[in-house]
Amino acid sequence: MEVCDIKTESHQKLNELEKSKYKLKSDILEKKRDLLHIKTNQNPLALERLFELSEVLQLTEQSEWVSSSMVMKAVRINKEFLKLFDFKGDAKAYINKEEFNRLHEEFIRIKFEQNNI
Repeated sequence: MEVCDIKTESHQKLNELEKSKYKLKSDILEKKRDLLHIKTNQNPLALERLFELSEVLQLTEQSEWVSSSMVMKAVRINKEFLKLFDFKGDAKAYINKEEFNRLHEEFIRIKFEQNNI
């Protein structure tokens, strides 16, 4: 019984650490966006899109699939990101590689445009 409790407690702590990690990454991205907006005269809508793309690409980078909670995080950022996932009925959301590549190219294009301002 004690081994089961230790495993459950360890699993809970690991889940909490994953949530903290995501929260910290999000906070860092928000601060970077705010600083960039303050320091430059760049288009705020383009910057917002750049940071949206950055966040969702980080969530899905080097993954074949993600959990439904990750999908919800991405969709909360922008409903358009729902196209990034293919649902196969096994409780996993597989990454649509074509859409990932399209979003990545858009990210690179916006980043290049903003760097040239």
